Amino acid sequence: MTVSPYKEDTPIPDQSFPINVFTVTGIHLHWHDHIEWIYVKEGKVRIQIDAAYEQLHKGELAFVNTKQLHSAVQLTPDTELICIVFNEALVRGSGLDITELHYFMPYLQQPMKWPSLMRQSDPYIEEMNDAFSRLIHEFIRKDAGFELLIKAELLRIFGLYFRYAQKDAALAPPRLQKAHDLTRLLHMLRERYSESISINEAARMVSLSPNHFCRIFKQVTGKTFVEYIHIIRVQEAEQLLIETDIPITEIGDLVGFSNMTYFGRVFKKIKNVTPSDIRRRIPSP
Repeated sequence: MTVSPYKEDTPIPDQSFPINVFTVTGIHLHWHDHIEWIYVKEGKVRIQIDAAYEQLHKGELAFVNTKQLHSAVQLTPDTELICIVFNEALVRGSGLDITELHYFMPYLQQPMKWPSLMRQSDPYIEEMNDAFSRLIHEFIRKDAGFELLIKAELLRIFGLYFRYAQKDAALAPPRLQKAHDLTRLLHMLRERYSESISINEAARMVSLSPNHFCRIFKQVTGKTFVEYIHIIRVQEAEQLLIETDIPITEIGDLVGFSNMTYFGRVFKKIKNVTPSDIRRRIPSP
């Protein structure tokens, strides 16, 4: 059986204007290199963002940062979600104005300091929902100047979000970080997948015993620690097989497999084909 890798290559039709909008009833567990905003248009869902699980109702929002593991499970038959996926380049100022330093860099580099959800009772929610509606309208119609208006609505939503985050931080009681919060560990694994990181080392990073860590990790990701690392490595290896002419033996080593026989066995278990099969499928130039 083929195991779906967690990393998703979300389709972005126009790379010069990197945004897409999807209407779905649920979201499989995955992560990607884009920012994603999830709006509950109808019904109720159970949202997972890294190690956190919450229920969201009609009119509520979830904010998913780049590289955050996330999913949404439909809880009512009428559930409808609108997902806006976009690259950070669409809203960042390339360091040329103050918004980059004050807002976007802190958000993108330290996602745990920002709220992930907005409820119906939260301030600015109605204004943000109205902005979502206008953005989607422009995306669908694509009239002259729609790119400018979409970007304007993205910035409006971000501005209201940052305003809410500041107020939320000022009013909320101090939040104790749970010992089993795996968010930073998951980010680290996605960045350092080629390195040899043992279960004991990973458990120490989140202040858990190895046994307890293994149970919590499986609960959050649906995979064992070793399976999770293998899936990331195989996904990266597949990309190198398709996009480069690096020899297969070198690719295995680059993604963290020191034994090529083991690399081939793990790759076939996850992708249901061998690395050589992937290479043979690539059309000749």
